[in-house]
Amino acid sequence: MTGDEMLDFVKNNFPNLKIDKVKVNTQGWDNSILILNNEIVFRFPKSDELCKKIIDGGKILEILKSEEPILQVPHYEYLHKDSALLGVYYSFLEGTPLIEIPKQNLKENPLNAKGIGDFLTKLHKIDISKLSDTNLTTIHTLKYWESLYLNVKREVFPFLKQQQRKEIDEVFNNFISSFPKLTYKKTVIHGDLTTSNIIYNEDKGSVYGIIDFTDAQIGDPAFDFAGLYWDFGLDFTKDVFHWYKGNESSESLLKRVRTFYGLQPVFHELLYAIKNNLPINWNGVLKKFSALYQLSK
Repeated sequence: MTGDEMLDFVKNNFPNLKIDKVKVNTQGWDNSILILNNEIVFRFPKSDELCKKIIDGGKILEILKSEEPILQVPHYEYLHKDSALLGVYYSFLEGTPLIEIPKQNLKENPLNAKGIGDFLTKLHKIDISKLSDTNLTTIHTLKYWESLYLNVKREVFPFLKQQQRKEIDEVFNNFISSFPKLTYKKTVIHGDLTTSNIIYNEDKGSVYGIIDFTDAQIGDPAFDFAGLYWDFGLDFTKDVFHWYKGNESSESLLKRVRTFYGLQPVFHELLYAIKNNLPINWNGVLKKFSALYQLSK
């Protein structure tokens, strides 16, 4: 939906809502967003399949809120048109996506690691049987990772030097060959815990909430630490693990983060940029990947 279409829908369905401020974001991968008065968020998925996912995300949020996480999460109210689900709305979580905040701000306050660790603990401990009426599945299968690897070789490798290709080959081959032997217990995972979906409140000086559960699935709990590791490094990720209480040792989880999950976010970014003809800072991105790759050895 365009910004005008979203605004028209809201005006027609909420005639008593006084609108003073309007923010529109239609550039996201999955959703078009309308924020009114810095009070209400309207989220419109970009496909019928994403609408189904937003229902599943709402069910996860209902269970999660009952566990009273330190960080705030949305409470969905559903939007329909001609009986078909169109999207959701919820109270605006006051703050700014972490992607717009200097990274040092996150590391300075120890409560940030505590809040994220508490959130992931309570998310990963959700009883999967309570979600039997959802469409949640395991997306990150062996086939998924093999497909990603093939796409990287086809689309990204032509831009890389031989040494860079060698490093990426090693990262993927080591993980794919060990994948059938992994014995971790699958949990509910957020699936996209990146700086775009972590809300930071500058007045409070701390992380305030987590949004966008569109990519939630049943999977490896270590995956939810990938974005933290890629964006904030090993020390902050360890700080989060200090507060995290899962079913598996932090050392075991961190090993998978360091050797694969925490390295693979770059490939999604590059593939998206190549597909959409966006500018790419090849030197900066690949230098960062190589530095983390060396840490994994």
